[in-house]
Amino acid sequence: MENIDKLESGFKIKDLLLVESSFYKTNDVTLKKETDNNFNINVEVSIKDKTIFVLEEVVVIQKFQDIEQFRFRVKMVGIFECTGDSNITDFNEFGRINGSAIIFPYVREHITNISLKAGLGAIILPPVNFTKISEVSTNKS
Repeated sequence: MENIDKLESGFKIKDLLLVESSFYKTNDVTLKKETDNNFNINVEVSIKDKTIFVLEEVVVIQKFQDIEQFRFRVKMVGIFECTGDSNITDFNEFGRINGSAIIFPYVREHITNISLKAGLGAIILPPVNFTKISEVSTNKS
């Protein structure tokens, strides 16, 4: 049997925290194809020694005929720690790509649960390629 230490990434999740969650819905929500859905992700990374703090904010807004019908805003923080040796030396890149990808399913699940409780049906955000997002934001700089 292969040694489990060889399979570890060199990073561990110390904590995953919901730091902000807000939801707004009008009384009359239109669930049609003509609605304008806006879905944005913002990621901020800060580093202290071997600890990486990743703040991920996801905002989902639906408009119909220029009227905002509902809005979700969720912020989660992931705290990651480099343990031992890792091939990854750019902690900022790790946070923007790997950290964000680890946090995102929890944000998706939170939004889906709220949408069900609000009577909107299951709003399931699509998977996101954080490597591409990082490449796009790096090219803008």
